[in-house]
Amino acid sequence: MNDEQLRILISVADHGSFSSAEESCFMTKQSMFKQIAKLEEEVGCPLFIRSKSGVVLSEAGRIFYDGAKKALKEKEDLITRCRRAQNAEFIRVGSVEHQVILDPVNTAFAKKYPEIEIRRVVHPNHSGEYRVSNRIMDVGETFVSDQEEPVEYNFTPLCDIHYAAAVSINHPLSGKKSVSLKDLVSYQTIVMPMMMRRSYLEEIRNAFAKKPENLIESMNVDSQVETAFAVSESRQILITANPFIRSVGDLVLIPLENDWIRTYGIIYLEPASETVQKYIRTAKETYRSPVWE
Repeated sequence: MNDEQLRILISVADHGSFSSAEESCFMTKQSMFKQIAKLEEEVGCPLFIRSKSGVVLSEAGRIFYDGAKKALKEKEDLITRCRRAQNAEFIRVGSVEHQVILDPVNTAFAKKYPEIEIRRVVHPNHSGEYRVSNRIMDVGETFVSDQEEPVEYNFTPLCDIHYAAAVSINHPLSGKKSVSLKDLVSYQTIVMPMMMRRSYLEEIRNAFAKKPENLIESMNVDSQVETAFAVSESRQILITANPFIRSVGDLVLIPLENDWIRTYGIIYLEPASETVQKYIRTAKETYRSPVWE
């Protein structure tokens, strides 16, 4: 048996069902089933009594539950004392120049857990998923895409960012409260296909069908910062949902007249350590109220 199995048993027992325990365990229901089955096999008796309405602890399960809580608490206290003595408790957080969703989380986390060091792992764009999956860093930032391949990491959504047209403060459209795609076709408009859903990109291409020369599809996603500053000094337009754009001077963000959004969140591996779970809880608390308005 291992600590992960003990924590799963405690959470399932506290919630009364596997489904209700998914969020607190940072695991899928199927993964928890497998871990409890292994635990019951090792113990040699059923720990839960299952029914259509959920699960309850068996007599043996109640004994095991009490012992598991005590064992985990003693181990956690011991590790915490040792780490604090050596100032060794830390979390590795991904950091990219134009990924800023986790910035307010880092601030809140440092205030709430001053004993835990935040170590920023600077990495190239779109390599955060690789670094989390390979345990080079503990948490990272990403957004929902059209990717259909299975991934090794977990994703917890934090906020939705609406797409907007970023223009210079001197641009002819800068005074408008909102714009449609038709309003943009008379100007050179930059999009980054790798950063957009395919359905959104198709709508843009259709809107520019009569003036395709004005649509610039940039595949260099690593140049987002440079592109934003270049737009601020030109008559070009950048369609974006990246929140870093708000920090670029001399740019105006004009909401698009559609319901396009990009969902940002945090990625991590399961089972999540106690430190990572604290970070995820802090992230959720930080984004309970709108941060990127």
